[in-house]
Amino acid sequence: MIDHLYARYEERLAYALLERRDLRAEWRRQFGYVFDDCLRSLKVGRVVVNDDKVALASLLGVSTALSGIPLDKLTLAWGEMIDVFLSGLTGFGAGRLLPTGRTQLALSAINRSVVERSRISSVWYEKALLKKLEGLRTADRKRAARELHDWFGSNISLALRKLELHNLATESKESFSRRHIEDLHSILGNLFEGVRRLSSGLRLQTPVSNIDRELRSYVDAYGLDLTDVTIFVDGDETDVPSHVRGEVFLVLRECLRNIFTHAGAGQALVMLQLSASRVCAVVQDDGRGFASSSDAFGPRTGSGLISMKERIRALGGSFTITSVPMNGTRIAFLVPLTDGPHDLV
Repeated sequence: MIDHLYARYEERLAYALLERRDLRAEWRRQFGYVFDDCLRSLKVGRVVVNDDKVALASLLGVSTALSGIPLDKLTLAWGEMIDVFLSGLTGFGAGRLLPTGRTQLALSAINRSVVERSRISSVWYEKALLKKLEGLRTADRKRAARELHDWFGSNISLALRKLELHNLATESKESFSRRHIEDLHSILGNLFEGVRRLSSGLRLQTPVSNIDRELRSYVDAYGLDLTDVTIFVDGDETDVPSHVRGEVFLVLRECLRNIFTHAGAGQALVMLQLSASRVCAVVQDDGRGFASSSDAFGPRTGSGLISMKERIRALGGSFTITSVPMNGTRIAFLVPLTDGPHDLV
């Protein structure tokens, strides 16, 4: 009898509620729990509901919310459950299941059991939805923090470096000084455009067509003669989606900025391998390094390292950092790709 009733119930459920195997199994269990409440109520002669089993309806609420299924479909599913039980227990052949004169008690038990489950699942649906929205807000705040640090931080750092070079150049070559002022004007223009785009909710970066060229341009613009930078790029950049190229460039540029600003390195090496299946990179220097604990991203970690890690993780990749005091730092990351070749944007 119970299997027959549930088969009828599944016919009425929205496909989205049955598409996931865990959701489908949970609806089957809840249907059985309601039936158990009915039988127990008939046995003791009054309406009783197993509160422990009712609490499990919270799983349906959470799973439904996280699956993006509207709340009204969840509520309708509980209503359909009552209707199936009502038609099954009062229709032809119901006498084989219910003792004479006990139909009202059975239906009262079913109604209370289902209503309690509907209430619990709805409460947890809303909790899960709020948690999901909170997670999205947190992710958006982190994205904004990354953009502020990687875009504005790098450009402001470069602008300050240009001012330093200008001050040095004014004492020697006027034309050399003028070039730095022109570069500074361009950098400040980029910063202004970044503010405009950020205020309108857009990502700050523009597509990077050639990571090798952009990295060399950044190194030249920084004008730091104390660190000898070697850059190797292997592979065809058209194999890599434009948004991945942009994120990889920002991470590599941040690596170089950290080397120029903090490492005091004499040598720095950037190795980048690109293919249709993955992007691999290693950046290492012979600078002062730092004490790398088991948790290289603890609360005292700089925002630059955290930003780099988050960008690579957002692409589904892995990010590792190894450093020894006075013996340099090594950063490596890998980003798997699933799509085929991509034209440059």
